[in-house]
Amino acid sequence: MNFLLNSISKKIGTVAIISALVFVGCGDDDPAPAEGLGEYAMVTTSLNADGQTRGFYLQRVSIDNTETLDNSDATELSAATFAMMHSFGGSIYFSDYGNGMMEKWSIDTSNNAIMEANMNVSELSFQGNTAFKDENTAFVGGISTNIIIFNPTTMQKTGTIDISSALNIGNTTDFPQPGGTIAAEPVTEILIRDNLLFAALMPLADIATFSPGEKGCSIVIIDTDKIDANAQGNADAVVKRIFDERGSATGAWGSGGGSPFMHLDERGDIYVLCHNSWGGLRAAFDRPACALKVAAGTTDFDESYYFDLESAARGNGSPVVNMEYYGNGKFLGAAQDPSAIDPNNPDSYFVDPIFQWWSFDLYNQTAEIVAEEYTRAAVASVTYFEDGFGYVPFEANGEQYVMKVDLNTLETSKQFNTVGTPHLFSLQ
Repeated sequence: MNFLLNSISKKIGTVAIISALVFVGCGDDDPAPAEGLGEYAMVTTSLNADGQTRGFYLQRVSIDNTETLDNSDATELSAATFAMMHSFGGSIYFSDYGNGMMEKWSIDTSNNAIMEANMNVSELSFQGNTAFKDENTAFVGGISTNIIIFNPTTMQKTGTIDISSALNIGNTTDFPQPGGTIAAEPVTEILIRDNLLFAALMPLADIATFSPGEKGCSIVIIDTDKIDANAQGNADAVVKRIFDERGSATGAWGSGGGSPFMHLDERGDIYVLCHNSWGGLRAAFDRPACALKVAAGTTDFDESYYFDLESAARGNGSPVVNMEYYGNGKFLGAAQDPSAIDPNNPDSYFVDPIFQWWSFDLYNQTAEIVAEEYTRAAVASVTYFEDGFGYVPFEANGEQYVMKVDLNTLETSKQFNTVGTPHLFSLQ
């Protein structure tokens, strides 16, 4: 993750504002046929020659396709940046955290993609995953003491939530080194349950290097009934901060293409993945990646629940990232093989194909391997689920493709090859 974060940190304070442009995926003289294009959006990402930034391309596809899909009919969202993608209400939200922007894209049945609106969020420095409440209200945090409230239809900011009263900025934690203090507590992602927002925090000892500032998992809880979406501040809406020392910070913060690391199950329970800074500081945290729980109807961590994800999969000392939840307490996660880390690449733990996909059962606290082949799962994980199948982005050995997983048998197959790492989204 440092390979992305260090690059982004250099941009803080100098974020460029991108003008609103309209890109059309197919020329007027050569329109793409509507028939057979499917009801799904696919964003492919290709690593650039600088080894850091990626190009992003959007097109309409069918998940039943079995032919190789290149980007010749795709719309370029950006030639070189860092970004995460989300879908909501039939639109694709391109959260360009390399430039402090968020764009709303639509794509019609003829594969014409249009940027309908955008929003500058550079005050967040590095925005987290967006939480959509409804067509009029959404929330996004970042390296700030405020959460932005905005209208996802118009992409207009409407208000803020001041969470400074719940933050521990300036506190001494003696982590990761003696004398260490908390310099910032970014909101990495937000989960909505009933009338409450659960905002995950990522305590940092140093903003420039994104060095973690605390062991344990912290979440700020906010009462939406006390929020005026059209007002600044809303400090009274902050309910409390909860903490569990058994884990580490949760929240994907742009990894995997925009994967969430907090999920609400069918019972109303919240599960969070504590990932030891994506496994990059496993030794410093000195505790395994784990899942923690906030039970339905409660606003505290469940002290009786603790799931050691590492021991359930490859074994203690093999970090687990990603939490692609597919129902009934099960999610796809990626277990790292530490022995495969490239000692000459300090970012190998995150960017290299050293991960294997597993299926984890939060209820029975078990795990079963899905794919033996290694992939770059930390940077490619946004998964689409439908009709008992998962469509997982796979990137390894010079190949990129959609891996289809039968969620009942965990058998895998290659659905179709792509030029760039594929991420599928519903347009419904």
